[in-house]
Amino acid sequence: MRLSVFHRTTYRYRSPVVESYNELRLRSATEDKSRLEFFLLRVDPPARLRHYRDDWFNYVHYFDLPEAHSSLIIEAQSIVNTTNPYADCIPSGVPMRSLKTGLDDMMAPFIADSCYVEVSPEAWRLGVDIRDGREDVFETAEAVMHHIFREWTYAPSTTTVATHMNEVLASRRGVCQDFAHVMIGICRSLGIPARYASGYLYNGPGANLRGAEASHAWCEVYVPGRGWFGLDPTNNTRADERHVKIATGRDYHDAAPVSGYFHGPQGATSALEVEVEVRPK
Repeated sequence: MRLSVFHRTTYRYRSPVVESYNELRLRSATEDKSRLEFFLLRVDPPARLRHYRDDWFNYVHYFDLPEAHSSLIIEAQSIVNTTNPYADCIPSGVPMRSLKTGLDDMMAPFIADSCYVEVSPEAWRLGVDIRDGREDVFETAEAVMHHIFREWTYAPSTTTVATHMNEVLASRRGVCQDFAHVMIGICRSLGIPARYASGYLYNGPGANLRGAEASHAWCEVYVPGRGWFGLDPTNNTRADERHVKIATGRDYHDAAPVSGYFHGPQGATSALEVEVEVRPK
């Protein structure tokens, strides 16, 4: 699927701020021009953009604005070609026991605690109940996805980007970021490596997908011998050609689309607006 993506983040400050530093994960990490045909990034006030690859191989742009400014606009435009990783096969048939012998040290960060995810006793107890004796890795992960979709309430504005998985476990309310964190925590508690994926979601004609109006998030699980596969608990669906993946990491902290800081008068605040449009090209 060939998709055009437009993303604008706007900060408006109550008082002028200085020494703003920002990191952006808005460009797909691929170097394959058949997958990423076009990418353009613009910031206002203008700034020199630099980039690097982070520990998770994400493409990170960064810039600083030392001078005073009252607003900051970040715009990213992309044309991407997506494919369905499940088109050829479903990664079933891999037993849970393979998780004890089929993982290398590269998987260690994805089965441990991270900034917003805890492999807690509560997550483990819930995971054992959901697993219900299943012995297939991918089937178990899908069962976790189905459970979160059924039992959690999609409730915008009830959480923030700093909400921890444990709060969402208790409230059973949240948005895509929260559901991804909960799924990651439950899967890790069962020994299934799981990571956070951020990007966008195409909500085609007649579709009613949650999270398509902004940056989206879902979970990827590692199936030994098969690789990483995305599952979207917000929409109870496998991550397919409608999902435009931009960054991955242990949780939101590693894959946030825009992050940074600034200095300003005591009590200085900012208003945030995010616009996202994904359409066929």
